[in-house]
Amino acid sequence: MGSAERQTYGAFCESADVPDFNRPWWLDAVCGPGGWGVAMARDKKGETAAALPYFKSQVKGLPALRQPPLMPYMGLWRYPAYQQAAPAKRFTLDRQLVPQLLEQLPRGVLHTQKLHPSTDNWLPFYWAGYQQQLRYHFIVPQLQDEQALYRSFNRSVKYSITHGPEQLEIVEQDDVEPLFGLLTDTFDRQGLSLPITLDLVSRLDEAVRQNGRRQLLFARHKDSGAFHSGVFLLHTAGVSYPLIAGNGPGSRETGAFQYLMWSCFRESAAYSQQFNFLGSMMPNVAPVLNGFRAVPTPYFEIYRAWPKVLSPFVQWLI
Repeated sequence: MGSAERQTYGAFCESADVPDFNRPWWLDAVCGPGGWGVAMARDKKGETAAALPYFKSQVKGLPALRQPPLMPYMGLWRYPAYQQAAPAKRFTLDRQLVPQLLEQLPRGVLHTQKLHPSTDNWLPFYWAGYQQQLRYHFIVPQLQDEQALYRSFNRSVKYSITHGPEQLEIVEQDDVEPLFGLLTDTFDRQGLSLPITLDLVSRLDEAVRQNGRRQLLFARHKDSGAFHSGVFLLHTAGVSYPLIAGNGPGSRETGAFQYLMWSCFRESAAYSQQFNFLGSMMPNVAPVLNGFRAVPTPYFEIYRAWPKVLSPFVQWLI
């Protein structure tokens, strides 16, 4: 994208409080400087009113727009006037702005994208031929009252927090390699292939250190010195995210993940009101997050294929 367009989008991000993970520097790190673009729509006064970044990818050698790794959501972002408007006015704005955005997207064989939970109206996408899957992330809505937060946890989480200090200590480090090792262990145990590389994580870590706020926290066994659990904790305006988390051997026995998350809540309270686990809809993960009484929060993943006959393939892909 051109420098003028990049500057316009950067200014929009500042005025609309777009989270770090959709700002130009983050997109450069994850997608590559030439691997992303952004569609921007204007209201009737000519003011930039909405933005939809996108990631240029390929499927079987054919151009496509897909959700990139290490990106919780990718749009849709609107200017402050949208949030201040009445529901009927927001509906009208969506009907005016979304078609402008979609007209600017490069054409490919498919388009998949996860929209922020603040987008609760996907009708303009439906009218343009898109379909959607309703997905859930798990959010702890209030971090400020530590005692009330602790009381809300289930018995298993409380036990891990109470007894964690007997075997574990929480340490902060700057090296992402131990975390990547824990992440690799986690995927290996489930028989899954790791969707990211150490190079990508290192590149993003350097970008966040220069432009944002992050902590690398680990639960380490006091006797062996082995890392049982680790997290890349991202602090944004109002919300903190465990962007990358992994568990090593022994973590289940020591309750390392629960103990580490409690430390994450306490650290995040200095920056944020909420904690978004991002989480998973997998049946073995969602109950763990429910133990923290995290609230299942819906968001839309939209998708479209060209030609339409490829839609079942897109559903399988996402």
